[in-house]
Amino acid sequence: MGKKTINLHLISDSTGETLSSVARAVLSQFEKVESNDFIWSLIRTKPQLERVLEAISKQPGIVLYTIMHDELVEDLRKKCFELQLPCIPVLSHIIAEFSNYLKEDIGHVIGRQHLLDNQYFSRVEAISYTITHDDGQSSWDLYEADIVIVGVSRTSKSPTSVYLSCRGYKVANVPFVSLETIPSSLYELKKPLIVGLIINPEKLVQIRQSRLASIGQEAVSDYIDIESIKVEVAESRKLFAKLNCSIIDVTKRSVEETSAKIIQLLQEKKLKEKLVN
Repeated sequence: MGKKTINLHLISDSTGETLSSVARAVLSQFEKVESNDFIWSLIRTKPQLERVLEAISKQPGIVLYTIMHDELVEDLRKKCFELQLPCIPVLSHIIAEFSNYLKEDIGHVIGRQHLLDNQYFSRVEAISYTITHDDGQSSWDLYEADIVIVGVSRTSKSPTSVYLSCRGYKVANVPFVSLETIPSSLYELKKPLIVGLIINPEKLVQIRQSRLASIGQEAVSDYIDIESIKVEVAESRKLFAKLNCSIIDVTKRSVEETSAKIIQLLQEKKLKEKLVN
């Protein structure tokens, strides 16, 4: 039985990132449903909304929105009512609950989460650090990292690092080739959380074969040889034992799931350090 496709209109007066994240999280619960996404960002005036309403009429589907302007919300909800379409405010209920609990009025500032504040510049700095320290680069100042990820080739070190950097963490990743190629500075680190990534050798063969095929490169025997890979993964485990670091098996984990686990480990590390101090 094939998948069901729905139209999904995501309407935001800001960038629409929040809506996209929520929509992905919800749709992940429906294995037989995929979406045709219409992303309408920076919708702040009536003429802009009119274009959106016209598109909704032509391509009806579920409507999710994060709009602060009451008149625009009223027009949107009226149109969806006429078309008998679900029109779902993603944040309003949550914001109202926060307001009730905090006994604070709602600010109604559009795009407030994207203000150029200290947190924003800290995140930019984290991304810059992570890019500079990708795949073993600039290993002389790993002590500045929040997180150092180590693993054999194709264990998603780089995408995991970039994902974490977008959350504001300075991340360096170091490829494991052999014990001899690991920078000595790695053994001396105190501040960063060091995480070792491992993977099922059979799965790694498949990933590496797909990678070589995608770039049109001829197969390198050791790189995709199952016995060589088993040795490679076993040797990386020896390193992780020496480092006494946390280990995450990424065989069945997405980048997001691996990142969430790393953040959890970092929080636990910080909590332990606070209790000691």
